[in-house]
Amino acid sequence: KVKIFSDGKCVEEEVVKYNNFKWTWCKINDTEQGTKKYYKCSFKRGSNCPAKIYLLFHASNFEVTLFQAIIQHDHRTVSKQTGIPFEVKNVIIELFQNGYTTPKAILSELDKRKIIQPKASQISSFLVTLRRKFYGPAQIGLNHIKNWCIEKSIIPNDPDQCFVANYYIKDGDADPLFRLFVTTKNLMKNCLNSNHVCADATYKLIWQGYPVLMVGTTDKQCAFHPFGIALCINEQTTDFEFIFKSVQLTVEKLYKINYCPTILVADASGAIANGFVNVFNVIEKRIMCWFHVTKNIDIQLNAIKDKK
Repeated sequence: KVKIFSDGKCVEEEVVKYNNFKWTWCKINDTEQGTKKYYKCSFKRGSNCPAKIYLLFHASNFEVTLFQAIIQHDHRTVSKQTGIPFEVKNVIIELFQNGYTTPKAILSELDKRKIIQPKASQISSFLVTLRRKFYGPAQIGLNHIKNWCIEKSIIPNDPDQCFVANYYIKDGDADPLFRLFVTTKNLMKNCLNSNHVCADATYKLIWQGYPVLMVGTTDKQCAFHPFGIALCINEQTTDFEFIFKSVQLTVEKLYKINYCPTILVADASGAIANGFVNVFNVIEKRIMCWFHVTKNIDIQLNAIKDKK
């Protein structure tokens, strides 16, 4: 027994600095006498000092008693390092930046360099930290998206550097919403000599679970030339209206031209057609894309055993 406190409200703030040492709470235990809260000496990171103290919060009254173990402080011993050594971490960072992004690939490279190999689970945990550091959090909030859009909305001099041409973010109620359109100067040049627009959503390219909306045109060899890409929470009329309006506004901003194509190439989606009309006023020709229909018909035909 070292000291008795009559009131336990501020005792823990005093105990963590007891006797000019740093004490860290390590465990708690309930007994008949009361609650015992144990602390260990944390002289420095990696130290293995055996000295311990504990507080007894008496069950019968409001007193708190401080007890100290007989074992004296020993700051000469250092616990064995359990994580990845600092030098190995630097090598892993170098490998990660060079495209080695899996534990298996990194372990193979470490073996080739005759470097001590950590456990695969340790590398996996460290890779999570690296991805967060280099690419940001896995789950991105609307505030992060808004700040990124503001940062990237300045049109760069480099014709191949992307920028956010238009964005809309609504985060003030229970139904958050975001839309953004990303392009480059060279991609927007594809609009200048085109009178037909191709538009669709693709689930082969997704971001945070949302599909990427594509818009562009084709040449005489049927090669696709994109104007840019859009990210939206939904695939409704307002979303396609946003992407068409973004294209129109960006062409006007860059080339002082009122861009109004009259031909739409898309599937049977009413949202795409309605969004096109809302921006460009009219569809002179509607060219239907039957790829998914013919693909599904082929699957059904192949399932028929009797070809007659």
